[in-house]
Amino acid sequence: MQSKRFIVLLALILAVGAAGVSAQEKKEAAPEEEFKALRKEADRLPGAGAVMTDAERLAFVGRAYKQRGEFAPKFVALAEKYPNDPVALEALTQAVWQVNTTPWPVEMIGEDPDRPKAFAIILRDHIASDKLVPLCQRVSYGFAKEYEAFLRAVLEKNPHRTVRGVANLSLGHFLHNRLARVELCREEPKLAREFAELYGREYFAELLRKDRDRALKEVESVFEAAAKRYGDVALPGGDTVAERVAGELFEIRHLSVGKTAPDIEGEDQDGKRFKLSDYRGKVVLLDFWSFV
Repeated sequence: MQSKRFIVLLALILAVGAAGVSAQEKKEAAPEEEFKALRKEADRLPGAGAVMTDAERLAFVGRAYKQRGEFAPKFVALAEKYPNDPVALEALTQAVWQVNTTPWPVEMIGEDPDRPKAFAIILRDHIASDKLVPLCQRVSYGFAKEYEAFLRAVLEKNPHRTVRGVANLSLGHFLHNRLARVELCREEPKLAREFAELYGREYFAELLRKDRDRALKEVESVFEAAAKRYGDVALPGGDTVAERVAGELFEIRHLSVGKTAPDIEGEDQDGKRFKLSDYRGKVVLLDFWSFV
């Protein structure tokens, strides 16, 4: 009888223990499950993949941006709910993943008020993470003020050399892209107004006041520093920081407006060999294209 009681008691203890482990596992899985559910909902966009007219496509772009903007505060809230869980950085990355590289009118795509808050949390809690490479590369194509502050902070404070190398390269890319847009906006007032509405009038006015030559020298120095300090760092695409920098500096020094184009050789439409220098002093249109 005592042996039966012992067996029953042992079974009860094991059952309680198993239930406790199961509850703990569920608690630990909760943040990841919430993130996946939110991500799935955010990525669901009615009409995606359908054949559209130009007007319909424009409206679709607006809906896509607005929907993503509506989910940004939800991702930020999730990060604040689980600040010590790995999912926090994933959620914050999603909150700022929508990099607006084109000045769509604000009334069409909506504003992005949660971007500053999300980056503030990243700078405060996740600046030392080894998971920042994709975000560094992503924001280098954008224009917002927070992107520069983020990249400079990563370069200064992140302990991982690969992350710093990507941040250094991305900072040069960001500054170069921004300078190109500012120059374009100087020529097209409509674009200037749209960029100012998207990213802040004071910020944009400050950029317009900057000296172009000085800004270009800063871009070059940032790229040169990336090649010197992190040239051997391998990038996700397979090339190195030094290889990518070489391409960026070649574009700045030889392909920018006002620079003498490098001499090239090729065949014209009649199969005749030529050099670009053969046309020195004439107006030349270069049309680069390829097909697979």
